[in-house]
Amino acid sequence: MRSLFLKIFLCFWLATILLAAEFVAFDQWNRREHGPSHRRAVLGNIVSLYGDRALQKWERGGSAALRAYCERLGQTAEMHAVLLDEHGTDLAEQTPPAGAAELAARVQATGELQVDHTATGLLVGTRVTGANEQPYVFVTEITRSPLRDVFGNPTTWMWRLLAVIVTGGIVCYGLARYLTAPIRRLRTAAGQLARGDLTARAGAQAGRRRDEIGDLGRDFDFMAERVEALVAAERRLLRDISHELRSPLARLNVALGLARQNAAPAAAPALDRIEREAERLNELIGQLLTLTRLESAAQTSDAVEVQLGELVAEVAADGEFEAATRNGHVRALCAHDCVTHGTADLLRSALENVVRNAVQHTADGTEVTVTLRAEPAAAPATAVIEVRDHGPGVPEAALQNIFRPFYRIADARDRKTGGVGLGLAITERAIRLHGGTVRAANAPDGGLIVRIELPCLRATPA
Repeated sequence: MRSLFLKIFLCFWLATILLAAEFVAFDQWNRREHGPSHRRAVLGNIVSLYGDRALQKWERGGSAALRAYCERLGQTAEMHAVLLDEHGTDLAEQTPPAGAAELAARVQATGELQVDHTATGLLVGTRVTGANEQPYVFVTEITRSPLRDVFGNPTTWMWRLLAVIVTGGIVCYGLARYLTAPIRRLRTAAGQLARGDLTARAGAQAGRRRDEIGDLGRDFDFMAERVEALVAAERRLLRDISHELRSPLARLNVALGLARQNAAPAAAPALDRIEREAERLNELIGQLLTLTRLESAAQTSDAVEVQLGELVAEVAADGEFEAATRNGHVRALCAHDCVTHGTADLLRSALENVVRNAVQHTADGTEVTVTLRAEPAAAPATAVIEVRDHGPGVPEAALQNIFRPFYRIADARDRKTGGVGLGLAITERAIRLHGGTVRAANAPDGGLIVRIELPCLRATPA
């Protein structure tokens, strides 16, 4: 059971049920300890006191006084009481409870306390003796008085226990929800923050609480604000530096051209090296600008329907030209012609980065395959692009990190291929901007598989 809400709710509810069960068990033990005879004696003494008092009222004031006393008992003790003579006649001239005559006959015959259970309570009868030693029978029906439970009623205890369980469940549910609701909101905000939504906050609910959970929510919001500010400053710094480097780089290219005109032939290798490094620097600046634009998560206004089949074929053709220098091939396999909504240039750049990365790292003489298919059974429908190479693959621990900016598995290898760790980062940002996902996995027989998933508006067999 991993839910904190269920743990708190069930623990408190179980504690309430156990406490109620202990009270019931103690009461039942107490009843068994004293025994039925003791309870009968207690009930008989109490009813006898009421009966003696009723007989005194009748002997001193007649039927009117007895009737007033019985009515007062009905109001104060919730007892329907009558006083019967030896012939079963009600001396107060009232309507006796149902079964009172039969109960009085048994009392006259035995001379002992008689108790009957009725649908509404207990019917109790006892003999009382007047001043002239004449016997009478006092019969009372106990309905909602505490005296009704002297003999114990299992049904009553069952309903009481059920009421305690239901009430405890409602209270414990509210308490558990009160304790865990802000934690759920905090978890949701943390998930949004992890997915790149730096505006996620725990909400105003945490601000109104003055306990430890409220402090945790406020600390989380403060942390999120700091992270958002730091990331925004980093992106702004990268963008500003990239823009500022463009001007001296342009002047460097102009100076390089002038130097070639006046330089001796012996200086040509050095000038060629300067030109190559300038081109790499220019490419790096372009990638940084692209990355900062994608990090802003601002959808471009030229979003249109993009034919992914045509895009895959064009990127594969460009990759085939580059792979030919290594005696390799790039082949496109399109099972469906999928259509998505987005920016063609961004999607092309994202897929091209993956294909070029696969061409650079696949073994000589092997083939890079780019497959496109639709998964209409997914909700929503998804277009899947998979790029598979036959290279050394990626360590399992690094599969999630290769889409981070400037992350390189092996510095020497990436310097050899000219990479700085931005290509796959640009791919991840571009795909995420289009509402898709990208992830990498090692193939069972060697090589790396990069899987790109994009929303699919419609798909037709290719």
